[in-house]
Amino acid sequence: MTVSHFPGTRFRNTLVLATAFAILSVMTLPGPASAITPSTTAVTSITTGASSFGVAVSPDGSSVWVTNLTGTVTRIDTATNAVTSITTGASPYNIAVSPDGSSVWVTNLTGTGTVTRIDTTTNAVTSITVGSGPYNIAVSPDGSSVWVTNYGGGSGTTVSRIDTTTNVVTSITVGSGPNGIAVSPDGSSVWVPNYGTGSGTTVSRIDTATNAVTSITVGSGSYNIAVSHDGSSVWVTNSGAGSGTTVSRIDTATNAVTSITVGSGPYNIAVSPDGSSVWVTNYGSGTVSRIIFPPQPPANVTATPGNAQATISWTAPTNTGGSPITGYAATASAGGQNCTTTTATSCTISGLTNGTTYYVSVTATNAVGISDPSVIAVTPSSDPVAPAFTG
Repeated sequence: MTVSHFPGTRFRNTLVLATAFAILSVMTLPGPASAITPSTTAVTSITTGASSFGVAVSPDGSSVWVTNLTGTVTRIDTATNAVTSITTGASPYNIAVSPDGSSVWVTNLTGTGTVTRIDTTTNAVTSITVGSGPYNIAVSPDGSSVWVTNYGGGSGTTVSRIDTTTNVVTSITVGSGPNGIAVSPDGSSVWVPNYGTGSGTTVSRIDTATNAVTSITVGSGSYNIAVSHDGSSVWVTNSGAGSGTTVSRIDTATNAVTSITVGSGPYNIAVSPDGSSVWVTNYGSGTVSRIIFPPQPPANVTATPGNAQATISWTAPTNTGGSPITGYAATASAGGQNCTTTTATSCTISGLTNGTTYYVSVTATNAVGISDPSVIAVTPSSDPVAPAFTG
């Protein structure tokens, strides 16, 4: 079988296999993970099936599952590296494990258009018919639904929703050539870029409560997708048949789209766990782009009033936007009096009027820009401030 129907497939194959063996090497090393340093590595070679491709790890880490394009899935016991071969449908391609680890779901790219469900307790296999060319797959956070894009050689127009309790399939019409798929952290939306044989320019947003679809215009060749861990943003690579140079950011509250220039032929994308960076592989230029942001607002802001002044304190934001904090500013409104620091998390604003209430905005700055403000009210006074009592 030929699997190079996308320009980025060979690149993704390499990344997937490298990831699989990196995972396995860590799992077979003795001692705690903290003992492993970048200069100390060990690689264990485990024979699976021919043309190993997709990989997924069970939630408890006890099993690794690998698709082999020749028609099997390999289950690896991570404690012993013992291998079990499980026959599935034609060309098992992408793979996902349910959140509770009870099922493994596999798209079978060719043949009659099926998804294989593997019971992880018994390794029993159930075949479920979906659309033509089932490609990517995702499981809802609560495990109640499995979502499958039916690429259909680039001309498919559906996503299949599988009810995991009954295996009943619902077909949902989206754009042409649905490719990547991602479920929002709260399970309320499913996001699908429509590659459309290289000319796709839309992302379909599926409301999981109603299966209603909203089409959102992004860049050319919308290919793969990732959702931020707080669910506020969706990120789409616009591969443009290998020559695109942008990533689209969708604001999930408004569906507004922002275009960000990266390298040539952006294909795959991931968001860091703390949301501070977005990582993009650029197939055309052989690079990875790291997208960083302004920091989050300073936290835990307090204000201590004084005589015609106020001392403002805060803690540094947990998420610095992927770039170090270069300074802080506290600004009073109305009036505009302010104080600034480089690294300190406290400063005093002078020149205020006693008895007047001011709203003080505290912001953090990094190389990208300025955070949203944290705001606190304070009223300066000539009266001495009583000491705080504890106990």
